[in-house]
Amino acid sequence: MDEKPVHLSVEAIIALARERADAEVWRDDAGARSWREFGAAAEAAQRQCLEAGATPGSVIVGPGEATFESLAWLFGAAATGAVVAPLRRERAGEIPGWKKFIEVGWQVADGRIARVGEGTAAPAAARLLARLCERNHPGLILATGGTTGTPKLVLHDLTALLATVPVKAGRPRRTLPLMRFDHIGGLDMAWRALAGGQVLVTPPAELTPEAVAAAIARHQVEVMPATPSFLNLLLMSEAGRTHDLSSLRIVPYGAEPMPAGLLERLRAALPHVDFVQRFGTSETGALPVRHRGDGLVLREDREGFAWKIVDGELWIQSPARALGYLSGPAGGLEEPDWFRTGDLAEQRPDGTVRVLGRREELINVGGEKVLPGEVENALLAHPLVADCRVRAEPNAVLGQIVAAEIVWRGPERDAVAVKRVLHGFAAGLIARQKLPAVVRLVEAIQATRNLKKARVFQS
Repeated sequence: MDEKPVHLSVEAIIALARERADAEVWRDDAGARSWREFGAAAEAAQRQCLEAGATPGSVIVGPGEATFESLAWLFGAAATGAVVAPLRRERAGEIPGWKKFIEVGWQVADGRIARVGEGTAAPAAARLLARLCERNHPGLILATGGTTGTPKLVLHDLTALLATVPVKAGRPRRTLPLMRFDHIGGLDMAWRALAGGQVLVTPPAELTPEAVAAAIARHQVEVMPATPSFLNLLLMSEAGRTHDLSSLRIVPYGAEPMPAGLLERLRAALPHVDFVQRFGTSETGALPVRHRGDGLVLREDREGFAWKIVDGELWIQSPARALGYLSGPAGGLEEPDWFRTGDLAEQRPDGTVRVLGRREELINVGGEKVLPGEVENALLAHPLVADCRVRAEPNAVLGQIVAAEIVWRGPERDAVAVKRVLHGFAAGLIARQKLPAVVRLVEAIQATRNLKKARVFQS
């Protein structure tokens, strides 16, 4: 009889810390850290929480940086049955807004926990937290990025979220987490690394291409999950030529669409690297997918996972679906068991699903709907366009127009001349009404704190 597979949990982490005692789990410039040390750090965090008076269901705001200590605090606080809310230091200014919806019980700073006890749970938030307490499970609060408005507080049953990650022995590949641990992408990557016996490497404080490439070379990093936006920055920089990236073997990418032209350039520049597409959301965690051509195969061979496309929008069913939003309306979680992702998608004849972009990013040019990603793909096909960002801009006549920021590598330095060149080139790739009405030349495309392009116009 086949043994039932073991999945990740707070208890499983404690058991792994004992079983893998002397094995390496983390590495930074000071050297290696063992599983024994990780287990001891998590237990110390748990003791602090209990001594401070934290109780099951209480909210503990912990560190959200991608560090050994942050991960230990997350599991230590969760071991008390608390609701853990990882948040990196630079986002601390968001906490007063949280207190309109939830009571923040404790906050961790500089390795110490302190009582806060401020805020009141709104009725909807109180109901969600009560559901979690009925299950006697620890919780996880994730504050969404907020690139299109006020961040939402997503409440997860941490037990259900971790249970989608199988524990399996593997080669201890060194993995560099670029996403921080207050983001679902960073957390999912971290606990999959823990479950698979990989070694996490502390990322640089500033995620510049130069610093990241230096870390890859210094620590012989083999796996580096990243966004397409950051990978393009790495490709454009000299960092890949001045630092040895030959240790890299796997680059999972996600969080935003990957332009086909960029993927081709990445494979040409790093032929020894396997680029693997990932897909997930803050509300569902990572989803079981395979990549085929320029589409995704959303697998349904995993218990509890399903998908459908409704009115052009991708809906997901997942056993790790969030319980709901603690702040604001139910949004895409109002349908029982399903999450409306907000991603526009189409199913291909070969069974793959192509994610086209976010519904909220659609540009409405006098009634004509334009997807920024489609325009970016066309512009990036020009050999002198190193990077670009397409988004809506208000217009008194049409409502919105297509605006493009271009990182241009040609001799022309006049935006009107470059626009003329790009229109002539892209007219054969996309409809004329989708060509950018405004072109601006920029030195670089600024990414959000989660290393993605922000394409929604902020008024």
